[in-house]
Amino acid sequence: MLDVLIPHFNDAEALDLSLRSVAAQTWRGKVRVIVVDDGSPSDELRRAEAIISSCDLDIELIKQPENRGRPATRNTLLSASDARFIAWLDAGDTWYEKKLETQFNTLYKQVYDGQDLSRIWVTCNYDWQWVGGRRRKVTQTTSGDQLKHLYVGDRLRAYLWTLLGTREAFNLVSGFDERLPRLQDLDYFISFVRGGGRLISAESSDALCCYFKSDVGRNAQEIRDCYETIFSKHGPSLNRFGVKFVRRAKAKADFVAARFAKNNRTPLVSLGFRMHAFGMDPRYTLYRAKKSLRNG
Repeated sequence: MLDVLIPHFNDAEALDLSLRSVAAQTWRGKVRVIVVDDGSPSDELRRAEAIISSCDLDIELIKQPENRGRPATRNTLLSASDARFIAWLDAGDTWYEKKLETQFNTLYKQVYDGQDLSRIWVTCNYDWQWVGGRRRKVTQTTSGDQLKHLYVGDRLRAYLWTLLGTREAFNLVSGFDERLPRLQDLDYFISFVRGGGRLISAESSDALCCYFKSDVGRNAQEIRDCYETIFSKHGPSLNRFGVKFVRRAKAKADFVAARFAKNNRTPLVSLGFRMHAFGMDPRYTLYRAKKSLRNG
């Protein structure tokens, strides 16, 4: 049995989109969807309830009376799950129809090869679509040093909705850090790998899901503060890569925060993050500037 875990807050249409993609899966095993509503306003909660009641899926709705934030909601979802397998999906993102079938086939091959599924997550390539923009495929690379790749975030990215694994594998980490309003996925992935977990790639080069991305309304300083909390929390594992790598990772975090600030029309804040990145790693900052000029 598979539990699909979906956090929801104040966007019934997004929830409907995600549920439709679960219903369209070609994998025909037993599926239960657990939705935790994180204190949505009453009118939006009623819309979500109507969508759930009309959906041809086994769905359990858990209502939190007040908004507790994404990491607390994810912890509620984990506590509510008792299936052997778990997959995640954020309301508003979608799976393509062969995602579960492809990932389960990958897991079954691991069983055949004698691997311990209690320490394995299967990730997959995905499409990234900015609101109003074109989709582009992003490849997840699980070879090499996974911790190093997670800290930089260029070859391996920490998105829960790319994953399939056993409940034991997801409980290898002691829950989501509720201090992190953002980037709790990254912290969770790092904790998993530090705890002896391993990510493997689905046996398909195709994108198996789609992430709909928008920075609008996201606080850039909050993003940067969450990065700093993660860097501090996981300091020993980060520092083993050396001072140059740490400075590069922190400069990359500045650029992410700068992007959020720019897209939320606070150019001076964005400039401040870029200047801080230059002080942290001038070569990386110049590389990013040249890349930006080439891309127009």
